[in-house]
Amino acid sequence: MMKVDFAAWKHYFLQNQQNLRAIDWADSYRLTEAERACIRTSIQQFQLGESSEGKHLIHQAKRYAERTGHHDYYEAVTAFIREEQRHARDLARFMKGQQLPSIRGHWVDHVFRKLRQFAGLELSVMVLITAEIIAKVYYIALQRSTKSKMLQDLCDQILQDEEKHVEFQSETLYKLGEGRLSVVNRAYRLAHRVLLEGTLVVVWHQHRTVFQAGGYRFRDFLAACRQEFRLSGSIAAWVTRTGRTYEG
Repeated sequence: MMKVDFAAWKHYFLQNQQNLRAIDWADSYRLTEAERACIRTSIQQFQLGESSEGKHLIHQAKRYAERTGHHDYYEAVTAFIREEQRHARDLARFMKGQQLPSIRGHWVDHVFRKLRQFAGLELSVMVLITAEIIAKVYYIALQRSTKSKMLQDLCDQILQDEEKHVEFQSETLYKLGEGRLSVVNRAYRLAHRVLLEGTLVVVWHQHRTVFQAGGYRFRDFLAACRQEFRLSGSIAAWVTRTGRTYEG
């Protein structure tokens, strides 16, 4: 049986802060009117989504640590939240330089926050990993939709981070389902798939201009996100088969 190493994840998140990609914040490129029209409302929403303080998740992680003794998980989660907040700060910095104002709220973000607010740890992680799976496709599309080197480099950094975020949340879900009947875990996985499918329709409707500019048709977007979902479900199984230990 796999041993999920939360201490290694804590170490990764702390070390990652020292290994960030170089971003040229002095880049003078100005978005064209077409680029601004394409990404404006979309990047505003994603920046808002990245800016969560994560209070509910941190509270749930603390309760889990107190109940199980896995205190490294609590510390890993707090470091993970700081990484998400860095994404929000960096996106806001880019937006400010391009005179794209941040927004204080949006109904999609409100729904996701409410889901997490009334959820236990496992559902909170499901909601998070759903957003991160979609983000892995979104930031590829955003990167392709602009000639701004600054934004392209920023997308590179976020994509690098999101790759590990999905792994972290996948291993967490594996740990939370450890010891349960396989039929119960399959039911949880089905519920997660339903959540993903519903979210995909909403996200496409809200951000289709960016996805289309990045070369995704609706069916391409669905296929890419579903592939990321399948990969996220196979991470823990792969770790179990290979006995891999996380090295960062």
